[in-house]
Amino acid sequence: MSRKKAVAGGVGVLATALATSVLLAPAAGATTTTADGVNSAYAIAAKGLLGIDPSPYVTDEKGFEQKSLATLNVPGLAQVKLLNASAGAGQARASVADVNVGLGVGKPLLTATAIEAECEAGKGNSSLAKAKLGDVTLDVNAPTNTTVAVPGLLSVVLNKQTKKDDGSITVTAISIKIDNLQTLDIASVTCAPGDDDNGGETPTTAPTKTSTSKPGTSTPTSTKTSSGGGAGSGAGDKPDANGKAPRPTPVKAHLDVTG
Repeated sequence: MSRKKAVAGGVGVLATALATSVLLAPAAGATTTTADGVNSAYAIAAKGLLGIDPSPYVTDEKGFEQKSLATLNVPGLAQVKLLNASAGAGQARASVADVNVGLGVGKPLLTATAIEAECEAGKGNSSLAKAKLGDVTLDVNAPTNTTVAVPGLLSVVLNKQTKKDDGSITVTAISIKIDNLQTLDIASVTCAPGDDDNGGETPTTAPTKTSTSKPGTSTPTSTKTSSGGGAGSGAGDKPDANGKAPRPTPVKAHLDVTG
């Protein structure tokens, strides 16, 4: 059997599996490494017999970035329109419209009005609009890592989410793999983990303490008063060298006479 016929047969088996829910199952995401603190996105990419560089590809390594393509057509693989990707401010988003994935067979493997993936601060999700795998309509929001597989031939992962060692996450709305010959990813985003509590900022100075008096009270004041105060105070107010009391200093005063 030729590879083309095998793939065509696999698509039929895949559709049957979807209809009977026999091969639908969540798959655990793998753990890999990635650059810290960088958010990125692309609308479509493929490797294998037919290749597509991540398009359009954006990263916020130098700040917010957004790119768009009106259409992309790879004969024998896929036709898509309105490809968009953006990344920045802790977020990333990728989307495509009018999707038709044929993979070289007569009947489309995948069609959709729109496919989108987005993430923010290490969390993400994806959504599908009027999407069909074969003849089977797909849910708008598929559970994380829902896998439909024909063992030894092909597999399709919906809402594929992969956690990385640094806490970041990659979300791919639809990831298709045909044996070891071809892969196709549609709407894929990567987001770095979120900041720590308090926005990741640590106070560098201690708060200033302020002393306040309670209502109805006053702050005591220390006042020094001379024992002999007044204009007459001076050297005559102090004991002499022999310790005798000082001579009184007369003070002139006027007394009113009454009577």
